[in-house]
Amino acid sequence: MRTALARVTAAVLASGLTLLALPATAAPAAPTAVNAVLATGTVVTDSGGGVTIRTGNALSFASAGNQPDGPITIDCQIYGEPVTGKFGRSLIWDHIPGKGFVTDAYVNTGSSGLVAPLCTSNPRADKSIAWYNARMGSTAYQGLCEKAAENSYGKTGIWASAKAGWNDAVARGAAHRGDLNPPKGALVYWDLAAPYGHVGVSKGGGYFVATSVGGAIGSARMPYFSNYLGWAWPNF
Repeated sequence: MRTALARVTAAVLASGLTLLALPATAAPAAPTAVNAVLATGTVVTDSGGGVTIRTGNALSFASAGNQPDGPITIDCQIYGEPVTGKFGRSLIWDHIPGKGFVTDAYVNTGSSGLVAPLCTSNPRADKSIAWYNARMGSTAYQGLCEKAAENSYGKTGIWASAKAGWNDAVARGAAHRGDLNPPKGALVYWDLAAPYGHVGVSKGGGYFVATSVGGAIGSARMPYFSNYLGWAWPNF
């Protein structure tokens, strides 16, 4: 188990100093709320050479530099492409203010879960939704909803069906059953076309994109189809 690390705010309070809120006119340096609670972590790599900072929450995003081994400040976190590193396999990405994202798989935060608020932006989800938007009205993926969802995230051949993906989320304890307010980028599932199921990607705000919306790739308000199962972050 990772060794617990103190949050920045705890350190500030312990020192007797006052934690000041940013002025209302100040622009946040990170994609999260201005007054978000900061957390701390420590980058640890076997080589000691640090970890690549990315412009988004996936390895496909451009490098924004290198974060050396040692302490970092985290202002928000987001789920993204899973990476296996020093602390196992993690879907979480940490945002370092003014720099970018690093995979949590190489960061000791004292937890395998979130220790900071969710980021208000999700670059990887934006790319997935853009993939669907570029194919609106296409019938090329009819009967291939799982392939479409994976391709939108730059992946292929992960699960044999949408139901298999949902069953994986259930087995990992990562399924949000029946929740009709999935966050942007989450995979949304229905128990249709047995035994295959159906899957799309949440756009946030109660809407999703998927195949078979009016017989083609389209967007609709949740739940649209019958037998809605719930949502989960992509495990790929």
